[in-house]
Amino acid sequence: MKKIIVILAAAAALVSCRSLIEEWQPVFGDPAPSAEIHLYSDTDLPSGAPAIGSFKTIKDLKAMYKNKPLEVSGNVWIAGYVTSSDRTGNIYKEIYIQDETGGIDLKLGKSSLYSEYTLGQKLYVYCDGLTLGAYNGMPQLGMEADQTSTNEYETSYIDLQAIIDQHVFKGQRGEAIAPAEVSEAEIKASITAGYTGNLWGKLVTIKGLKYGNEIFALFYPNPNLPHKSGNPENRVFLSDNGTWGINTWSCSKSGYIAYLKSGVWDNATVGSGATKYGPISTTTPRSAGLTGKTLDSFSPDEDTTYKEIMIKNASANYVSHYFKIGSTEVQVRTSGYARFAEEKLDAKILSGSTVDITGILTIYSGSAQFTLVDEPSVSVKVN
Repeated sequence: MKKIIVILAAAAALVSCRSLIEEWQPVFGDPAPSAEIHLYSDTDLPSGAPAIGSFKTIKDLKAMYKNKPLEVSGNVWIAGYVTSSDRTGNIYKEIYIQDETGGIDLKLGKSSLYSEYTLGQKLYVYCDGLTLGAYNGMPQLGMEADQTSTNEYETSYIDLQAIIDQHVFKGQRGEAIAPAEVSEAEIKASITAGYTGNLWGKLVTIKGLKYGNEIFALFYPNPNLPHKSGNPENRVFLSDNGTWGINTWSCSKSGYIAYLKSGVWDNATVGSGATKYGPISTTTPRSAGLTGKTLDSFSPDEDTTYKEIMIKNASANYVSHYFKIGSTEVQVRTSGYARFAEEKLDAKILSGSTVDITGILTIYSGSAQFTLVDEPSVSVKVN
């Protein structure tokens, strides 16, 4: 099986590098459901699977990770129930499954997954040849990152149907999993546990959250140029200074342009870390002191302000809004491609009312982070 996987993965690399693209993309539309196939059960398992009692739990699988990508080998299986949907566009090319011990991000490189995998459906996953990795601490199961990947992405998408069919087997459909209500103490315990925290990847509800009047957003003035941490000339942060006028859950392309043109971001600074170049409204690549190939990469915009460059290259962007339960911070991260990206936060939230939020809880650089899997009208209840 490994030889087949390697050959297919190599073919995928020749066809496309999209498996390494971690940007959000739209997944709207209502395609016809896939043709019905055999649905397995615990007593009717895929060929080669051990008895269900010999499956690893998701917790046991996570325990195999030792701070670096691990290619799983052997007859290793897990099973879990689907808890996420990409119907609203806030989740892209991945689904979350969970068992009684925890959840995990399964990186299936397809859109409109909701038409193939229903909420509450059981999946049996054959892990041999897949890579167990992390993205900023979040457990993921996918393919090995290829030679062009950075350390930021330890896994890539399983984006060939032939490979998906070798590893992911559909089980019986059931009722959607009810979210578990979790406390601040449980969240802190999972943060302390890090990668193996039992809340990560699970569908949960946190009650009594209060808005922190702070956001985090990272924009790339020219998304076609390198924008890793080593490229501060192509990074603009909105963080640690209120909400920057953002009162929507995220920034669609049109919303992004509107915010830029309004002037509320004019004092946002180009750069990151210790390297700062100046505000986007007045700084140009040339006035920033960029030289050589770095300056040339902005051609023909060397003497154009970053604000104008950002408008020219506008795209949808994610935004994280900060909430707190007690003293513990929880981000709510929303894609600019989500159907509800331009929906405004309820005025009661902004004025201090507490909220109960339901979604997939993940870890991001040591902090708890929510991904809403439904519209805010469903996932965010104002008290």
